Amino acid sequence: MTPDPPVKELQRDSALYFRDEYQPNVEKVRFTQDGDRPGLGAAWSVNAIATVAGSDYYVIIGPSIGPAFVGGTGVPPEAPTPAPHLPLTVIYSDETSEVIE
Repeated sequence: MTPDPPVKELQRDSALYFRDEYQPNVEKVRFTQDGDRPGLGAAWSVNAIATVAGSDYYVIIGPSIGPAFVGGTGVPPEAPTPAPHLPLTVIYSDETSEVIE
């Protein structure tokens, strides 16, 4: 089994996959832990707080899995069609950040 890429790369890929495939109107993704593989053969995933339309949603995301909304915050509203292209602020678990246009 090949080792996973660095955590920061996986987190960035997870944020982009979440935006591109599920929530094009996400404004910010803040990772609350490093992330890992929760079991043998499981996909890598990480806990995060996603800000959509000004509200925070607790979510588990990964670079190749659909989101799981947890913590009782519900599911964000669907993006309008066509979805606006918003800059995405990503705050990594090591507290560094970047804005992706």
